[in-house]
Amino acid sequence: MISGIYTGLLLVVFLGIVAWAWSKKNKAKFDEMSQMALKDDDEITDKTEEKTHE
Repeated sequence: MISGIYTGLLLVVFLGIVAWAWSKKNKAKFDEMSQMALKDDDEITDKTEEKTHE
């Protein structure tokens, strides 16, 4: 009995995570992250690190 409840709870949690991942409000963020590996390292570094002028 308890294992069935535990399995059902895990199924609901899994489906919640899937729904969150596929929601429209996360699409832009995930699209940007999917392109990070293709961008030049310098371009990513410029966006994430503070520039210092010597």
